[in-house]
Amino acid sequence: MKSKKIWANFSVKDAKRTHEFYTQLGFTPNQSNNDPQLASFLFGEDHFVIHFFEQGTKIDDYLPPGFTTNEIIFTLSAESEQEVREWKDRVQKAGGSISHELNRDENNYYGFAFADPDGHKFNILLMEKGM
Repeated sequence: MKSKKIWANFSVKDAKRTHEFYTQLGFTPNQSNNDPQLASFLFGEDHFVIHFFEQGTKIDDYLPPGFTTNEIIFTLSAESEQEVREWKDRVQKAGGSISHELNRDENNYYGFAFADPDGHKFNILLMEKGM
C-alpha cells in the first residue's frame, strides 16, 4: 500500500493567533483553506501541510482539549549559521518561546528549539559536515 500524501494535524486554542504566528515566521498559508477555525500552512520545499484546528471543532474528536501526548518535534533545515540566528529572532518577535538556546552539539549541528504559542515544538538545525 502506498499513501499519496502525509500531513499533520494539531489542536490549538486560537486559530487566528496561530495563523498570525506562522505568517510572521514567513510560512506560506495553505490557499485551499478558508475555514476561520483552521490555520493551515505549507512547510519546506515539498509543501508539507500542517493543519492547526481550533479547539471546539472536529479536532476534539481526535485530540480532545487538554489531551497530553508524547508529541513529535518538527525539524526545519537551515543553510547557514546566520539563517539559524535569523530564525531565532523571528520566532521571538512572533511570540514563540525558546526551549533550547542556540548551540552547536556533539555532532556539530547548530541550532535551537522553540515552541509556538500552543506549545507545539520545532527546531531549526544546520547540519554541517566536518568543521
